[in-house]
Amino acid sequence: MPGDDQTPNPRPRRALSVLLLHLGGESREPLDSFSAFWSEWALVSPVTVVLLFLYGVYLFGLYRLNSRAGKSDVMSISAGRVALTTLGFAALTFALVGPVDVLAEDQFFLHMIQHLMLTLIAAPLMLAASPVAAYLWSLPADVRHVVSGSLAGHGRTNWVLRKLTFPRAVIIVYILTMYVWHLPVLYDAAIHSEPLHYLEHLMFFGAGMMFWWPIAGPAPMRSQLSYPQRLLYLMLAFTPSAALGAGLTLVGTVLYTHYEATPMHWGVGAGEDQSIGGLIMWVPGSFILVGAATVLFFKWYESEARGSRYKPKVRVKP
Repeated sequence: MPGDDQTPNPRPRRALSVLLLHLGGESREPLDSFSAFWSEWALVSPVTVVLLFLYGVYLFGLYRLNSRAGKSDVMSISAGRVALTTLGFAALTFALVGPVDVLAEDQFFLHMIQHLMLTLIAAPLMLAASPVAAYLWSLPADVRHVVSGSLAGHGRTNWVLRKLTFPRAVIIVYILTMYVWHLPVLYDAAIHSEPLHYLEHLMFFGAGMMFWWPIAGPAPMRSQLSYPQRLLYLMLAFTPSAALGAGLTLVGTVLYTHYEATPMHWGVGAGEDQSIGGLIMWVPGSFILVGAATVLFFKWYESEARGSRYKPKVRVKP
């Protein structure tokens, strides 16, 4: 009607974010130092219980396996693999109950660090550690034999794992997981729903494990890809991952309005926060993939050199 104010509210989604933030609990005071950042942990959490249980089961199986090594045909697990497993659990702990998790609802760039730790650090560390043997030895003997048979060449579990880690399917799942969870509607919903947030983290870590399996798949199901195929596989993942990071960095508008209503830690506003988060996905994420490709290239070179060194020489009679 004439005289009525017809101007729409320019920030309806921000108002909703503010409401949801206050409904979720007291707002946190802005941090101004990294020492304050390191003090933010959420150790009293179901996630902590799960991680401690899984690591405890691993150590129990490791003890049982290594105590049998040398007395039968059982091979012990090396200290290097134990260290990789421990680093993998440390990365999961820091990502899921550490400061990046506690403050991820306040700062977008910390949430991006969390996602990178789940997909590009914790997942490959766990696969490189190959902890399956230790977990098998944590089981009673009868159960262990059944599970081992299922994991063997023609076992049902082995068949399922091969389907789940088929390279062409895995790379699609990995890319879709990244893009779908960064849709603003779903992203904001996960921030405000603890079950949905747990699902998001589970999917990121699961997609990371599936993605790295064709590169560093542990026993009993080694990667079937040649070194050139693994390099191509990594390059196919590199482009969409870098594109998402670049898009978030350069978009020029705040996509995740939840962060307009959160404390500005270290004076970082929502727009700058989103750009930093995109850069973290774009640059360090790309470095990890390029670094993995570099390692594969040198392993390929060593493999070729070793093959030519032991190739029998054919003498031609004059």
